[in-house]
Amino acid sequence: MRRMNLILKVAPALATMLVFLAAVQMLWFAGRLPITVAPPSAIIGALISGNGALWFHLQTTLVAALLGFAVCCAAAIILTLVAHFVPLLRDFINNLAVAIYALPLIALAPTLVIWFGTGPTVRVIIAALAGFYPVMVGCLQGLQATESAGRELMRVLAASPWQRFRLLELPTAMPFVFSGLKISAASAFLGAIVAEWTGAERGLGMFMAYALFSFNVPQVWAAMVVCVITALASYLAVAGIERVVVTWDVPEQARGAL
Repeated sequence: MRRMNLILKVAPALATMLVFLAAVQMLWFAGRLPITVAPPSAIIGALISGNGALWFHLQTTLVAALLGFAVCCAAAIILTLVAHFVPLLRDFINNLAVAIYALPLIALAPTLVIWFGTGPTVRVIIAALAGFYPVMVGCLQGLQATESAGRELMRVLAASPWQRFRLLELPTAMPFVFSGLKISAASAFLGAIVAEWTGAERGLGMFMAYALFSFNVPQVWAAMVVCVITALASYLAVAGIERVVVTWDVPEQARGAL
């Protein structure tokens, strides 16, 4: 039954995508597509013929994205805890998060290349900056989302600040945190690609740049398809972890622990 429900949810989206791809292919046969748009048949051919090169470059981008994702998560969680336990710094940290979010990464990347060279450091930094804000917002909103009934329960049970954080605030915050993590995982991967456009020896961004310079339209679109699939896979991977982790019944667990 559960599998049937999943099929019923996915089938409309798949059918719509297949109809769209068939329409694009027909437009290509009719000569109505611009030269900058590759037909699905050419994209599939580029994916098959260039899968070795795509995987070679994708590995480098994935490593940078994963490192950047880890860095941004650690920084966002630490700053959130500081803002939560030191209210005087909350406004400053909020403004800092907004300032980081407002940074134009495509313009910042060349400056970082001047400082750190074209090695992996720049890709990790840009990936971390791209993924930082969603995690920060999720953590901040989650820690402030505890209901008054839960806080009153903690006071009745004479819970310490650490117990209140561990048993009430943290479990309540987890859905918000994972909402930010899902967005951040995809953003970090896309940030790593942006960094590669400014100069790198290998990576999916460089693969796309080489294809653009040689006007190999199917390769460009094949790389974009790989980007979309990888970003979606990273989002779903975090969502899968969320389904395992976020199973905490806050009031019942708090009563049992105290």
